[in-house]
Amino acid sequence: MIQELIMFIVGLALLIKGSDEFVEAGCRIAKGFGVSEFLIALVLASIATTLPEVTVSAIAAYEGNSGIALGNAVGSALANIALILGVSGLIMPLKVDEIAWRNSLFMLAVTVYAWFLMRDMVISRFEGLSLVMIYLCFLYYLYKKHIAFEEVGDGRSRNVRKDVVILFLSGAVVVAGARMVVTSAVTMARTLGIPEVVIGLTLVSVGTSLPELANSLAATLKRIPNISVGNIVGANILNILMVIGIASMIRPITVDVSIYSFTMPLTLLVMGILTLSLRLTNKVSRATSAVLLMIYAYFLYSQF
Repeated sequence: MIQELIMFIVGLALLIKGSDEFVEAGCRIAKGFGVSEFLIALVLASIATTLPEVTVSAIAAYEGNSGIALGNAVGSALANIALILGVSGLIMPLKVDEIAWRNSLFMLAVTVYAWFLMRDMVISRFEGLSLVMIYLCFLYYLYKKHIAFEEVGDGRSRNVRKDVVILFLSGAVVVAGARMVVTSAVTMARTLGIPEVVIGLTLVSVGTSLPELANSLAATLKRIPNISVGNIVGANILNILMVIGIASMIRPITVDVSIYSFTMPLTLLVMGILTLSLRLTNKVSRATSAVLLMIYAYFLYSQF
């Protein structure tokens, strides 16, 4: 048991460090190729910080652990808003641009669609493909609407090759860490008699959300709330579309009844609260953050 716990902690450390290097290298590459800062914040940062969720759920699906594969994705989406934005918003009210609520509305819509796919308690490969295709269409829309090209200096372009190597190496570290997390989590779940879905919804999902937590807290403390909120919304869109989509394409996912009837409705509730708050006030206030944290506390209580 102690060995599995050590493996879990080491795996999480690799996930966090690998993701951190990945996002930094990715940002440098984006700037080297002249991609707009907006696109970096909205897409690249969220892709990098969601890499642990993607790899954990993909490996869990391959090994037949549907509870962790789906529980990690849904639990991370819930933790990102109710826990991470809740904590960040308590530190400082998060005032954001008007476009934020539109992205949040899209996040809510795709989550409703994913919930609809779960109605027969299975997410098939074809349904997973539809989720991935929606995300690719979303990326294309962002590319057409927001991408911009800038003049790239020779000094920056010379470092792009090095950053590409760092990107791939850090990605390999994330995959290795993810495998350690999945293996140790399943072993601990079976040893303690705790259902794997509960471990996936709590321990694994919060652990793989640590990169988002670090990024959002850093952005909040630096008074850049657009990055804090944008990273979370982008990460959740990825969690629902790509994490669930890729995992179910690897192997059809059997949906646990507690995810369909309890966790997904709760996730939709916090997404609805966030979207409404952004629509009405363009910010996440301390009062809204307190409500989100209370909902997450209730979720943890219900699981254990």
